[in-house]
Amino acid sequence: MAAKSPESTVPEQGWSAWPAIESPRRTGLLAIAIAAFSLLAGILGGDVIWAVTAVALLVIGLNRWFLPTTFELDEDRLVAGYPFRRRSMRWRNARRLVLAESGGWISDARGGRRGRRGLDLYWGRHPERARSLVAGQAGRAIAEGVDLEMVRIESERSDVREGETS
Repeated sequence: MAAKSPESTVPEQGWSAWPAIESPRRTGLLAIAIAAFSLLAGILGGDVIWAVTAVALLVIGLNRWFLPTTFELDEDRLVAGYPFRRRSMRWRNARRLVLAESGGWISDARGGRRGRRGLDLYWGRHPERARSLVAGQAGRAIAEGVDLEMVRIESERSDVREGETS
């Protein structure tokens, strides 16, 4: 039996999100918009290839909506397994975490900016559980001295700041 490398961490918790399946009405509206833009591209381009190309580009550009994303977190980092790549952020590098009902994001930048290495968070079928997992790990990071601002947006019109450190 091989010994585990000390650098490898096994995720303690995680979830998956697939917005296209979880929000069928929005997906239907999005499909109609894609079809309309693709038809318009085909008409303006004068060839069906333009329409097919438009569909492909729009679906690829919206891959996080149409394909599932997995999230794993542990005491060291948050990992997002997006459809075409995996990205992670270490808690010690995080500076702002936004937790909203519709989704969230974690960033290495202060203020309202997302930062170039930030991660978008989708909550999946059990949003309360996913938000609680992220908030719990962020709270532990703050308790350990990480300069992380956590913002909870309870409704789309208000925001409540928690765990701010300076």
